[in-house]
Amino acid sequence: MRWIIELLFAVLLVALAIYALTMLPRSPVSVTMGRQDVETAYNTLLRLALSPTFLAALSSSICSNNTAPIKAILDSTIPQPYVYNFTVYLAGSSPPSCLVCASWSQKLLSVARPAGWGGSASTSSASIMAVLPDGAQVRLVLYIARP
Repeated sequence: MRWIIELLFAVLLVALAIYALTMLPRSPVSVTMGRQDVETAYNTLLRLALSPTFLAALSSSICSNNTAPIKAILDSTIPQPYVYNFTVYLAGSSPPSCLVCASWSQKLLSVARPAGWGGSASTSSASIMAVLPDGAQVRLVLYIARP
């Protein structure tokens, strides 16, 4: 009977230690890295959304369903240690001319490094609105994380 009480006491101590460690504030290094990741995501998206060349390539990729040009641009723009997921959603009522039947908030294009990575709650994300050359309003979403 005594060993059961000692075992319960040991389990209680381990649970208390785990609880105490999870309640500690995050280290300044991890907070700074998180801020840098969010800053990188927003700066990258703003540069891309203000580039007429990128927006023309994006419009062409959406209509042709060919993500290779966008992936090449993103691979050269986003620093190598990051994994990313770049997704484009229709944000306005007027879809691109090639997708007349597209509805609001429909996913138009998605590109990721590595292929298939979808982002997660622990990643940094940025979202902005842009207007394609044909007048379609889109929402650009970029998830980035360090592997």
